[in-house]
Amino acid sequence: PWFWSDQYDLKLQIAGLNTGYDEVVLSGDPTRDRDFSCFYLRGGELLAADCINRPRDFMFSKRAITQQLPVDRAELMLGGLARS
Repeated sequence: PWFWSDQYDLKLQIAGLNTGYDEVVLSGDPTRDRDFSCFYLRGGELLAADCINRPRDFMFSKRAITQQLPVDRAELMLGGLARS
């Protein structure tokens, strides 16, 4: 499943369901930045992502979840999702 919502200058995009996760990887600083992503993993597998003003992270997450692609935790932290 996926969802999006525009809230003034913020675009929230959600891919997957963030239930049953055992780790959250944060890319960006939500206390300072207007764009960041939270990635929810279980056993290293991406279950869901909450993306604020990061459409590339959202599109990558949708594909990774649907195709059960492996993800690299360090790459997620750095926002290294330019590969599409």
